Amino acid sequence: MSRFSQEEIIDGLRRRDNRILKYIYKHNYTAIHHLVLTNSGTEEDAKDIFQEALMVAFKNICSKKNFKLESNFQTYIYSIARLLWLKSLRNRSKENNLKENHTFIEFEDPKPFNEEDLRYAIYQKAFGKLPQDCKEILKMMNEGISQKQIAEKLGFKSDNYIAKRKHYCKEYLITKIKEDPEFDQD
Repeated sequence: MSRFSQEEIIDGLRRRDNRILKYIYKHNYTAIHHLVLTNSGTEEDAKDIFQEALMVAFKNICSKKNFKLESNFQTYIYSIARLLWLKSLRNRSKENNLKENHTFIEFEDPKPFNEEDLRYAIYQKAFGKLPQDCKEILKMMNEGISQKQIAEKLGFKSDNYIAKRKHYCKEYLITKIKEDPEFDQD
């Protein structure tokens, strides 16, 4: 089975393409299965959570015409599954009226992901929260466009303003990255 791009996966889900569904299952189920089983779950729980995560992803993709992933699909579906499993555990805890001194559940990073994927996902999420002019300034700076050219393109009179705004935007981006619950400062 060949590797599909993010766009092919999104398009395939919209079309309910069986090849895409098989690909998603083959490349994502193991990590979600590991997550659930190492955190008090059963085989059946893992299957249910994977199915629910796939349905959430499907609904999100189909309900938004211009849906765009902020990370790769593997990170996206794992994040959905993780949140669903955590919610399920909270509900079970309430149902069982556990005493207050219950232990906290530790989630491990999924084996198929590397640290770079997680950092990129955090960066993408934080970048998405920036004001539009910050996004444009930082993108253009990253492309090597001079401050003077950026000022002209964005309609500002001074490239000094761009320098100050760039500094603010970078600081804001760093703050948003550090606020992310997935961010590990170690």
